[in-house]
Amino acid sequence: MSIRIRQLFSIPGYTTFMICMILQGMGISISSPFLAVYFTTKLGVSAGVFGIFTAVTLISGVWVSSLIAGRSDTGMNRKTLMVTAMFFNALAFSGYLFIHEFYLLLIYMTIFTAAGASAMPQLFASAREAVNASRSTDHAFANSTLRSMFSLGFITGPLIGAVLLSRFGFQGIFTGTSLIFVINAALMLCFVKRPAPAAAGTVRSKPKQQLKLHQNPRVLIPFLVLTLLYSGHWLNNLNISLFIVNTLGGSTENVASVSSICALLEIPFMLVLGALSAKYSNRLLMIWGIVLGGAYYVLVLSSTELWQIIAGQVLLAFFVAVISAIGISYIQDLLPDLPGYASTLYTNATTLGRLFGSLAGGAAAQWVGYRHAYWACLLLVVISFGLLALPQHKPAHETAD
Repeated sequence: MSIRIRQLFSIPGYTTFMICMILQGMGISISSPFLAVYFTTKLGVSAGVFGIFTAVTLISGVWVSSLIAGRSDTGMNRKTLMVTAMFFNALAFSGYLFIHEFYLLLIYMTIFTAAGASAMPQLFASAREAVNASRSTDHAFANSTLRSMFSLGFITGPLIGAVLLSRFGFQGIFTGTSLIFVINAALMLCFVKRPAPAAAGTVRSKPKQQLKLHQNPRVLIPFLVLTLLYSGHWLNNLNISLFIVNTLGGSTENVASVSSICALLEIPFMLVLGALSAKYSNRLLMIWGIVLGGAYYVLVLSSTELWQIIAGQVLLAFFVAVISAIGISYIQDLLPDLPGYASTLYTNATTLGRLFGSLAGGAAAQWVGYRHAYWACLLLVVISFGLLALPQHKPAHETAD
């Protein structure tokens, strides 16, 4: 594995991509744990209204990034797209510093977060192009390593946010987030070059028409599977802390411990999965993840002690590593000529899953309780398994013509 890691660092620009991915994770996670508190205590809105705010900004991001994705693989300067999107993210979070009226903030954030939503998929797409230009075929390992850097940033972000909050208040959090996105944009601007043209034997023709997702089952099915799996994952994220405290009698310290164990295990699992991808197909690795994810949900449904949930974090961490690291490689490998479109499909699946899972999680917990809400998670993995078990169709490039 050490040889494969050294080979990644030898790819022009890949070190910069890894640094930017760490910062991207930090930028997203510094403020996210504290936004609900900010909206309910500082802006005076209810948790339900904050949920509407989140849903609107997420959906607008999916829409705009999809529009950009359809054009990003047709010769547009991907570097310019990334730098611009990261600056828009900086402008978005700076809005919290001077806008303190909810509806005006909703309009402002809907516009600027949507404009910045393409930063993440275009970063993945640029890294894929860099790997292709180096003539490396270790795509899944490259994606796994890159995605693990995002997780590393996502783990450290809340700790930095807590320090900023204690010393400078919410203004410190939003200023720090904006600065991180500005730094990311500057790194991209200064150190990332456009990929060199592909070698003569690897030049690919442009699709004759834009790919239509609903007409391409080979791509649509993995997209739906990832959306369903992320919905279950976010349903779990919403309910597990309340399940631990209200059903198992645990404490907030127990909740923090459970979350930390899972987050720390995700990174080595991602690297291991990247190594396994050389021997096993992405589809098979996805099936393994689905099975272990289902095992985790069964464990929660039957658990009576906190230690069972703690032990189950091994299963959950593997599941999250699969849908995070292998999921994007699965989509990209189906659309090798369209790295921007493929990466956007993946990030849109994660975003829609987050939205659906959060909404469904709150409703399920209210109607059937925290434990029985996990039947919905189990149903989602069963459907996902069934979809992946369907016969494979023609390659995407054949159906797109």
